[in-house]
Amino acid sequence: ERAGSERAQHACALARGENPPLPDPKIEARPAGKTTIGAGIVATRDGMIVTNHHVVDGCSAIIVLDSSKIRTPAERVASDSKNDLALIRASRSFPEVAAFRKGVQLQAGESVTVVGYPLASILGSEPNVAFGYISATTGLRGDASTFQISAPIHKGNSGGPILDQSGNVTGIVTSKLDALAIQKRTGDLPQNISFGVKGEIAQVFLDAQNVGYQSSDAKRKLENTEVAAIGKAITVLVACRKIPSAADERQ
Repeated sequence: ERAGSERAQHACALARGENPPLPDPKIEARPAGKTTIGAGIVATRDGMIVTNHHVVDGCSAIIVLDSSKIRTPAERVASDSKNDLALIRASRSFPEVAAFRKGVQLQAGESVTVVGYPLASILGSEPNVAFGYISATTGLRGDASTFQISAPIHKGNSGGPILDQSGNVTGIVTSKLDALAIQKRTGDLPQNISFGVKGEIAQVFLDAQNVGYQSSDAKRKLENTEVAAIGKAITVLVACRKIPSAADERQ
């Protein structure tokens, strides 16, 4: 309020042709900060959510938003930067939790469903569903901890689930190929080359944190609409608020 009053005095002084009063040096402008959006997977009913490390790295505050538009603060519990995984805890309970696939190896050609919040500032906070296939069972340069999918992803998909046809989590969206960089290098524009962290890697991470998640070896094929409904029920928007440091402000 005091800062607003000083701004009004400044404007009035200029209108009268006077020199405006000097600002009070004790009043500091609040840093604008930046909010980035990702997704997360509800792993337990008591609020444990798994997402990407890069989604919550450096956050001064984390908010999760579910499909019912309920906002809840969360805190980071653990991170694995090597595998781009993180565990956060929301201060509420959830009615639905994910089931992670066990005992069934990934196969090229499998249908997959991806749920997330791509381009949320444009498309809104409704969970978005995309479909595709497992293109390869390894990631970049044969990385065995990740796999390649054809489903299109964008900013806001990171940390969201990759579901099989039974609605089980087979992976976690982590990145996509930089198409423009590849085009500059090769002259070819690649499309829909995205990557996920394998579900078994995520399960090892959750085991290390003593998280009691659910797993399933169910093989019953569901309709796309049924898988989408499961995905939307277990996926939350993860908003990361970053306040620039004093060093950042000086740059």
